[in-house]
Amino acid sequence: MKKLLSLVFLAMVCLGNMAQAEGIELGVYVSDSDPVTNVRNKPGGSIAMTLPDTCSYMITVTEPTNGWWRVKWITVAETSGYIALTGSSTGWFWIHNSVIGLGTRNYANERWCLRSQPNENGKPVYWFNTEIVVHPLTVKGDWVKVTYNGHTGWIESEKLCDNPLTNCC
Repeated sequence: MKKLLSLVFLAMVCLGNMAQAEGIELGVYVSDSDPVTNVRNKPGGSIAMTLPDTCSYMITVTEPTNGWWRVKWITVAETSGYIALTGSSTGWFWIHNSVIGLGTRNYANERWCLRSQPNENGKPVYWFNTEIVVHPLTVKGDWVKVTYNGHTGWIESEKLCDNPLTNCC
């Protein structure tokens, strides 16, 4: 009986971890220097649709995969209107992390850092004291793994802003 309970507990832990990985959802915005941002039908696949830089876009993404995020929905930040997801031959839409971003919320020039691990004990890998735009790689709990200017590290999600038009205060 004890062995059966151990197996049940182990299965519950594994399922919980899978649910957490599948349940990743993150709000981001388009942060692309090109005049058009491509949304693709699969990671690295053909272009399904484009987003011209005539307005600001907020995107909800999920399922990070090798630098790509699956797009759940897109809104125009200025109007909060949804953009129809069309043009994908697979029924899915993907965007690369290099063209999406999150702003940091250190508006009073607080000194923050990216960390080597997703916790306060992680070694600092990059210090900054100005607002920066980071590119998300994945999420673990309340921490987001990001890249910035050649540095990769973890930062608490509460320190990030997913709106390109406001400072999220």
